[in-house]
Amino acid sequence: MTTYAKISVTAKLAAYMRRFSDIPFAEDVAEVLQAREAFDALLAGSGLQPDDLLWYAPIFEVRYKSIAAAIRASRVRQVVEMASGVSLRGLAMAQDPAMSYVETDLAEITAEKVGLVAELRRRHTLPDYENHHLVAANALDPADLHVAVHSFRRNLPFRQIAVVNEGLFQYLSAGEMETVARNVRALLVEFGGVWITPDFSIKADVRNVSERQQRFRAIVATATDRPMYNNAFDNDAQLDAFLARLGLRGHVVSQLDTAAESVSIGALQLPRESLERSRSALNLWILSPVNAL
Repeated sequence: MTTYAKISVTAKLAAYMRRFSDIPFAEDVAEVLQAREAFDALLAGSGLQPDDLLWYAPIFEVRYKSIAAAIRASRVRQVVEMASGVSLRGLAMAQDPAMSYVETDLAEITAEKVGLVAELRRRHTLPDYENHHLVAANALDPADLHVAVHSFRRNLPFRQIAVVNEGLFQYLSAGEMETVARNVRALLVEFGGVWITPDFSIKADVRNVSERQQRFRAIVATATDRPMYNNAFDNDAQLDAFLARLGLRGHVVSQLDTAAESVSIGALQLPRESLERSRSALNLWILSPVNAL
């Protein structure tokens, strides 16, 4: 089975960016994982400094918050997150005892996260939530995903789920994207519910970037052994055709309109219009299977 190995370096990158926000546990996660040190090492010799890239921080924050808001708006009480990295959205949302949240990732990342969560529980005197699960699962493997959701209720009207991922598809090949999408649809056909993801990209958006962004993407691609955005869609029509062919449909919302206000904008003293300039690329898809119960 092909894996999306070595992408874990981007988990620490995201942890570094989220530390400037008010996302639950973000500052602790960055400290425990030594995210700043990892980011420095990633950029070593590139001519780029971490402070050159801090304008990314509000984008990471808005993406996280828009997904959390969409989960709450869906009123679904069972969530499985693929390639969850170290965002720990599940640990935060599982403080609601009515919510069951499964965070999945590759085995080595999940093993690291088990220790991370234990440390956060110690720091914040958190109980061991029985409704929060860390499960090793490859989003490309349908058997892994079905094992991950074995604890979910299947009795109506409570069976519906939300499948979530962020920051995964830009590293996948076209074939891998289709495999993951088919796996998600299979889960949604079984349970009902929605797929919430910001991960679809359009070429016009990903190509309209500065030379500094291009250099940064090259650094990440080298570290992960994965080129970024190589399989972005030509246009919205091609993306719509891809989803229709796989039996998925839904709607798109703006992350900026869905998320709470960005704290990192103020913390880093960035111009508020910087997020607006990225509006066209900051979308969130909320999808369901066609002709499913």
